[in-house]
Amino acid sequence: MVGLGNPGFRYASTRHNVGFRAVEACAAHYNISFRKPLFARYEHARLTTGLHGPVVFVKPLTFMNRSGEVIPRLMSRHDAGPEKLLVLCDNLDLEVGRVRLKRGGGTAGHNGLKSVVAATESSEFYRLYIGIGRPSRGESVVDHVLGTPDAKEAGALEAAYRRASKIICAALDGDLEQVMNDCNRRDA
Repeated sequence: MVGLGNPGFRYASTRHNVGFRAVEACAAHYNISFRKPLFARYEHARLTTGLHGPVVFVKPLTFMNRSGEVIPRLMSRHDAGPEKLLVLCDNLDLEVGRVRLKRGGGTAGHNGLKSVVAATESSEFYRLYIGIGRPSRGESVVDHVLGTPDAKEAGALEAAYRRASKIICAALDGDLEQVMNDCNRRDA
């Protein structure tokens, strides 16, 4: 499970970091903490038990546009192909706080997803999208994604992190395809 975002305090509360926040909420649910291995360009938290085996929650520290660079090594280390990868990230085309789970597809211009596709040489991984909405008129996409949500948006995003955590818990305990169908059928 790879949450996309940008490292550092400057970006911590931006819309582009919802992937980091969601993967942190999932790890917190299992009472596991992130740590940075020596010389690694990522932080991870490892859940050793689960219906489908161990799960690793990852936050790349390479910045959004190079998020995928750390993934091939981790997939090799854990003997996992793209079909075992779940990427959590922001989505401009969803209303703020909406959550959608999908397998495969394009990148919709998302540079973090472009990096993951390039690094894994596949687009057949799962994505958990968290809506951040479109920029307001006159605001650039860059300013929007690197901006801080207002109080109303922040509340909707906090609810989305909890929902993402529940979705991931359900996926770890059951059939991911069924969880995806249930998740996307509901008004999330």
